[in-house]
Amino acid sequence: MRNFTVITIFIATTLVWTVSIANCEDIPESYTRSTNYYDVTGDPYIVATLVGDDEFKRGEDAILVITLQNYGAIHRIKGDKYLDPGDSDYDDEKKLAAIELGVEVEKSTADRVDVVLFADGAPIDVKVGMQGIESIEAGKIKTVRFSVHIDDNAPAGIYQLRLVMRYDHIRDVQVSGTPDLPDINYWKETKQQNQTITIVIEKEPDFEVTHVSSSLQVGETGFLNITYRNTGEETMTDAVARISDMLPFTAKRNQAHIGTLAPGEAATTSFSISVGRDAVPKTYSIGTGIRFKDADGDIRISDPMQIGAMVTPGAPFGEKLWAMRWWVLAAVLLLVVFLGLRAQGGRSRKSIL
Repeated sequence: MRNFTVITIFIATTLVWTVSIANCEDIPESYTRSTNYYDVTGDPYIVATLVGDDEFKRGEDAILVITLQNYGAIHRIKGDKYLDPGDSDYDDEKKLAAIELGVEVEKSTADRVDVVLFADGAPIDVKVGMQGIESIEAGKIKTVRFSVHIDDNAPAGIYQLRLVMRYDHIRDVQVSGTPDLPDINYWKETKQQNQTITIVIEKEPDFEVTHVSSSLQVGETGFLNITYRNTGEETMTDAVARISDMLPFTAKRNQAHIGTLAPGEAATTSFSISVGRDAVPKTYSIGTGIRFKDADGDIRISDPMQIGAMVTPGAPFGEKLWAMRWWVLAAVLLLVVFLGLRAQGGRSRKSIL
């Protein structure tokens, strides 16, 4: 059975992790009594790659699938101790040297790999914390997955996420003991690699209602005027505004044509709406939205928006009559004139007869 003595050197990293830093000079006596048969040069080198689509929409929940490939290698193997075939312990030392070399060539393996993804100011919420991988041998690929949410109001653009990978690997190995019971002394160190993962938040139209006015009265037909603004980064075409049908309103048409609206531009639409006689004077909440074509020509629907439509009390009959007094007077005068002309025409026919 083998005995293992592990000596670990921690290299100071960022504040991502709190690590203990061992004193490199305080090497245990057991390690100094061991024999170093080989000097092997090699290290892990991990390259991270985002798999799949790198473009996302604002408000989207997504899984970032990232592969980690270890391009590490052994670059040199050099003997550190001459073995004299004439020595009595030559066979044992030869076996111990082979044991050491079998361990030394694992220098290119990354052990206990911890991976963390940081937004670094990007409008992205990384929901999953650290991902752990037991080991990545040279030439092998492992995969990590990070659940993220793109902010609802994220500006379109290219964003750089920071991927931090920390791992252990063998720095040196020495052996002592016998071939049947070797004492393998590991000297390990911790390294960190940082890499950038690039994602794109797509340009797209976005809308807000900037103004609402209405002339709605109980029992009357009036107009609801809504101003929409394109607050996104993409021009919309063939846009049509819509309002939801709900009591006590009846819209003659619940949609109105807008057409093309570039980023930052606004347009006002008017809807003719009848208000029921049993309506209560107050501000009603009405849903509205926009159907449009995006830059790819695909038909899309905006997120629903809520507006307030104020309904005022209907005017009493007397007030309505007074407001229409001039029309009533004109109608009476026309009627009198018509009746007078008719009577005069009757008398004229009798005279002829």
